Amino acid sequence: MMRRAALIGCGRIGCEFDNDSDKIGIYTHAAAYHAASGVELWAVADPDAVKRDACGERYGIPLSRRYADSTKLLAEEKVDIISIAAPDAVHAEVARLALASASARAVLLEKPLALTVQEGRALLALAEKRKVMLAVNYSRRYCPAHRAVRDAIQGGKLGAIQAVQGYYSKGIRHNGSHWLDLLRWFFGPLVEIRATASGAASHEGDPTPHVQVRTESGVIAQLAGLDHRAFSLFEMDIVGELGRIRLAESGHRIEWYRVDNSPYYSGYRLPRLERVDEFGMHDLLLHAVEDLLVALDQGTLPVCDGADGLAALCAAEAAVRSLSSRSVQKVAS
Repeated sequence: MMRRAALIGCGRIGCEFDNDSDKIGIYTHAAAYHAASGVELWAVADPDAVKRDACGERYGIPLSRRYADSTKLLAEEKVDIISIAAPDAVHAEVARLALASASARAVLLEKPLALTVQEGRALLALAEKRKVMLAVNYSRRYCPAHRAVRDAIQGGKLGAIQAVQGYYSKGIRHNGSHWLDLLRWFFGPLVEIRATASGAASHEGDPTPHVQVRTESGVIAQLAGLDHRAFSLFEMDIVGELGRIRLAESGHRIEWYRVDNSPYYSGYRLPRLERVDEFGMHDLLLHAVEDLLVALDQGTLPVCDGADGLAALCAAEAAVRSLSSRSVQKVAS
């Protein structure tokens, strides 16, 4: 069965990262629907005519199925899957319309799920009511190299975790929630957050604080907020009794260390570099779309579903509350 997909938002993650495909593979929604079996990119929408037409021309979408208004697309086109790669501020509104559309069977939404937990809960309730599958693109969940990190942590290969530290920029909801989702995926539920001012620039009103997080399993993680106007940095450094894993360059480079005898000082031990993975982040959107198709066919949950997206949003909102109140905040469950 050939399913039809619509793309709402033809910017970077929607289509424009195709210009970097020689380095990162299939990294856009448009390219993923073009490459995956059993689905075709049927229609696109973006208020920016240049972006809309560039995407339409690249993927052979007729002018009649290129829309300036996503509401009109959803009203006129019968599509099975709707990808939302629009700006954060309209995620909740567009997702609500997509979930309510007559033909929709699945919605693949870029992070964050919404800008408030209240909006996020409403989307999950609507998806349940309409029996429409809702997935959120926390893309590192679809990365084989990151799954290997998760398996190592949960399999005890690092031993007891001693420290987790990291960096992010461009808003705690926007990019910070990627880190919070990854932390939750690796270590389990997040229960408590303290945020402090970092001096870093916000992103469209979304603050970028320093954050300390406690997980239900007792791990304490430190996340530093940086100013995205200087450069982009997304890292996580996990140190255990038996080894260390460093996720660098946004996860494109993963360094694995094993505790061994020091080559410098007799009687001392230290984490020594064992191997480096630099290929795991290729084709992430293709993996996400293929996972969604399997979930639709088999009636299973996608790797990152609406509940996962809501959990990341709850953690980000707790950080915003903590920053405002200057107190530790519980993460809503």
